[in-house]
Amino acid sequence: MSNPIKKLASQTVVYGLSSIVGRFLNYLLTPLWTGIFSTEQFGIITEMYAYVAFLVVFLTYGMETAYFKFSNRKKEEDPSIFSTIMISVGSTSLLFIILSSLFAQPLADWLLYPDHKEYITWFAIIVGVDAISSLPLAKLRQKNKSLKFAVVNLVNVGVNIGLNWFFLVY
Repeated sequence: MSNPIKKLASQTVVYGLSSIVGRFLNYLLTPLWTGIFSTEQFGIITEMYAYVAFLVVFLTYGMETAYFKFSNRKKEEDPSIFSTIMISVGSTSLLFIILSSLFAQPLADWLLYPDHKEYITWFAIIVGVDAISSLPLAKLRQKNKSLKFAVVNLVNVGVNIGLNWFFLVY
């Protein structure tokens, strides 16, 4: 096996394994949630996470791919590429969080959760932070730092699980 193929295989294993382990660990939250939340509350959580999946893609608007394309074009690293993309995605994510928070009640009414406008604010923050955090992870992938990427990803999952336990159990 040639060196580039070995490198690709090892990175694929690290990226894939960290993703699978992360998803499995997040899946373990389901028994916690179903034990704490009513069927109606769990349905709301499921619906909101369906929106999250769409909104993260919307808020990153292909900038991860653009970062890969433009950073790989040059022989030397150009920090302006990453900073421009961070400013762009960071600004639109911040605007999204602000507008979602300002219009939380009308959005909650529209989604048929009139007594829970805080859900809108919480999920806007989750989506905005997730969109912004996707770019440093893309930078790690572009720099071929697969182990660091996996560690950051798994730490993120650990923090998520820890905060769920902290806020829901304690």
